[in-house]
Amino acid sequence: MGAILCMTFSWVFHTVYCHSERVGRFFNKLDYCGIALLTIGSFVPWLYYSFYCRLEPKVTYLALIIFLGTICIVVSMWDKFAQPQYRPLRAGVFVALGLSGVVPAMHYVITDGFWHAINFAALGWLVLMALLYIVGAVIYAARIPERIFPGKFDIW
Repeated sequence: MGAILCMTFSWVFHTVYCHSERVGRFFNKLDYCGIALLTIGSFVPWLYYSFYCRLEPKVTYLALIIFLGTICIVVSMWDKFAQPQYRPLRAGVFVALGLSGVVPAMHYVITDGFWHAINFAALGWLVLMALLYIVGAVIYAARIPERIFPGKFDIW
């Protein structure tokens, strides 16, 4: 569901942002909300199934990721947060949300062992997902491809 909402918000934003500056700003905020929903939706299944038989850590980690994701969504809706000078901060907020998965992953590795985490909890896929999210945030914060081709991607 998180991926569907992320992609929907993204294609709607990229379709209508040239309508007007006001419309573009609003749907840009929804685009960021979609990224937060994607991140939450990516972690919830892993947490749920990895800690299936351990109620306390499962509930704790699920509550943590949902709480941090909600903070990202609220912050994304602030007008000030959308200003260009906060671009690195926006990337940082989403990287922090993604890195919140490190604690439950380490918990799983410590309690069940590294190879068990790799073979039964899909830890390798979780790490790959986190790395891809971080690479995406770095590309965004570094303004690639805008930095390489200045002015070629400007609408306003």
